Amino acid sequence: MYQNVEISEDVMCRAIPGYWMHETSGVLRPAVMAYLAGGPMTGEQIAALRAYLRQWIASDWQGAHDLEWLRAEIDALTSRPAIERWIDRASDAGIDPL
Repeated sequence: MYQNVEISEDVMCRAIPGYWMHETSGVLRPAVMAYLAGGPMTGEQIAALRAYLRQWIASDWQGAHDLEWLRAEIDALTSRPAIERWIDRASDAGIDPL
């Protein structure tokens, strides 16, 4: 009934975004932890979180509403409040990157 189907790495990368807890550079985890703690974030932490959210939203989120807005607003994530608004809207769309 089922056949072996090969899925290209490109398709897999778009279908399954990397999760921040699996990141190994040591840059993203402190940024996410600073965000989750609710305190101030450095410019470097904001940039790391923005890059993470960019790859997350680039995945294939079929059926998610506000997807175009979420993708278009990534470059505007230059502050903690902007990230918070973006993550709230992503959550409303059924996308939870954290």
